[in-house]
Amino acid sequence: MCEECRFDADAMDAGRERIYGFLASVLSHPDAGMWGRATDPRAQREDVATVDAIRRASAAWGAEPGDAATDADLDLRSLMVGLCRPMASLKVDYDRFFVKSRRVSHSPLEMDHKGAWRKRRPEKALLELRREYEAAGCPDREWMPTRDDHASRELGFMAWLIARSRIQRRLVCLGGASAAVLRGCDLAQLHFFGHHLAGWLPDLAAALREFEGGGCLEELGRFLAAWINLERRYLEAEPRFAETAPPARGRPTSRPRAALA
Repeated sequence: MCEECRFDADAMDAGRERIYGFLASVLSHPDAGMWGRATDPRAQREDVATVDAIRRASAAWGAEPGDAATDADLDLRSLMVGLCRPMASLKVDYDRFFVKSRRVSHSPLEMDHKGAWRKRRPEKALLELRREYEAAGCPDREWMPTRDDHASRELGFMAWLIARSRIQRRLVCLGGASAAVLRGCDLAQLHFFGHHLAGWLPDLAAALREFEGGGCLEELGRFLAAWINLERRYLEAEPRFAETAPPARGRPTSRPRAALA
């Protein structure tokens, strides 16, 4: 395996894929059957170790002192402690925050947090998201949104895009795919992050941090805020809402890399 594959796909991107999968699980509804991924002790240990490695590696590509990518918030330990509760108790907190009332709580739906899009027709935003999933070649129809965009579904799709880049990078290494295809996969990550996640997840993270019940939801908000800042720097992305913001900077041709040791 070439150095490009060993240091990039098998290190930083593999870690990013794993953590997006964790976030997709913990932000899903407890009845959706995905919380086992977030509460399994072995998976939790691996998630904690992965974030620790990412934090160490981030120092090699420009983290500034005091940046959220290097401070205590980019640490899963407190959140994992908060998740060590009966599922019924976790579900009560989830329901109190997300679903008790659309008027007074914080829905996990993207449209509730994307202030710049609130006056747009939700059907239009939904259609745009479906087109992005289809354009990326996502084969599993259950990922296609059937209602307003859900946080868990979008985070899971980001994990899928990272996995797709990793596979293509290996194929390029073996001569089975062109570099142009790989660049397209990487740009899909940048586009989806900048067009969707970077714009509204910080608002959701802030609301979670202010949750009156505290506990794991508050810790989730702290971690999510730090994670989104790290991803913004790693991808060199900015929120990109066509009606309200200028285009984001293009992705650099040579992204800093560091092995996760």
